[in-house]
Amino acid sequence: MWLSHSKRSDFIDHQKDTDVDIWSTANESELLLEFNKLRLEYGGDNPFLLPPRSKNLSLSELRWQVVRMQQNRPKNPHPFHYVINPTSVCSGDIFLLVYVHSAPGHFKQRMAIRETWGNTANFQDIVVKVIFLCGIILKDEGHAMQDALLLEADTYGDIVQEDFVDSYRNLTYKGIMGLKWVSAYCRHAKFLLKSDDDIFINIFSLVTHLQRILTRRGKPVRRVHELLLCLVWYRMKVMRDPRSKWYLSPTEFPYDVFPTYCSGSAFIITPDVASAMFNASFRVPFFWVDDFYVTGLLAREVGVSHENFNSVYMLSPSAFLQKFTEPNVSLTLVVGHVHKISSLKIVWNNVLAEQRRRKNSVMVSSPRPPRS
Repeated sequence: MWLSHSKRSDFIDHQKDTDVDIWSTANESELLLEFNKLRLEYGGDNPFLLPPRSKNLSLSELRWQVVRMQQNRPKNPHPFHYVINPTSVCSGDIFLLVYVHSAPGHFKQRMAIRETWGNTANFQDIVVKVIFLCGIILKDEGHAMQDALLLEADTYGDIVQEDFVDSYRNLTYKGIMGLKWVSAYCRHAKFLLKSDDDIFINIFSLVTHLQRILTRRGKPVRRVHELLLCLVWYRMKVMRDPRSKWYLSPTEFPYDVFPTYCSGSAFIITPDVASAMFNASFRVPFFWVDDFYVTGLLAREVGVSHENFNSVYMLSPSAFLQKFTEPNVSLTLVVGHVHKISSLKIVWNNVLAEQRRRKNSVMVSSPRPPRS
């Protein structure tokens, strides 16, 4: 075994030496051509790449960069660029950034979130921001939809879009885009929440729980690290029915159960985890089941553990309205799967009413100052 490893290392070292030899004699134009070609594989908007030659990169730095990129060529290139990129969303102190997987045509779902649990005015003492992630549409209606999305982005400033095709099989690219964006523009947030646009979040209960995490070791801390909090799936069976949209052939995935991963409906991570996962996404080959790729394969690659948050999830759309409006039960739930916007708004009004009751109860129970 050790001999085999040694031979492999010798081969890699020889390959690296060959790469260095090739590019040590290349002229500037050849280096620039190769650099720009490799840059596409890493994603032209990758914030972790050095700037190109035109941005004051010396010839020796350019040569070193080309060799480094050649030797670490991505197993999973995602050569996509931002079409819409609101870079100032996370200016200032951010407690929680929510990034929501959406589709270009899902305007009603985005508006429902903006008007309810994703409303940035829900909190006065902390800052919660929301962005929506989209790809592009190439169908006949794509131009009109893109124009509408650009108008929406100008109006609300919360749309992030890359130029991959927005499709079910490309959701992994959307997941990587989210990791990429928060790594570049929101690394100072205390917590990150990934969600979908058909998910309801009891944002008040979630924030309360996250604030407890900041003090759960007995004393307040400024920042939590290495957190992946979610509905954890243990030994989830692989779908083998060809009629299902979740079907995986034995060629795609040979095992009958998945290793541990999270439900993609909603999960909480810290920015250090997001940055590590984004870097790892270049090393881990593409797999189209996005929640397993991000919270299973990438999580394992970076060594983050899954923290069980299962008791706060209720993912049956048919029972959503009933469960989230039941006295006492609704207080313990944070994440729900919703199909009807009308149901989401009913539940949100119920959450607001409960918040008002709690505030009034605290005010009534607080001792009054003595009269002078």
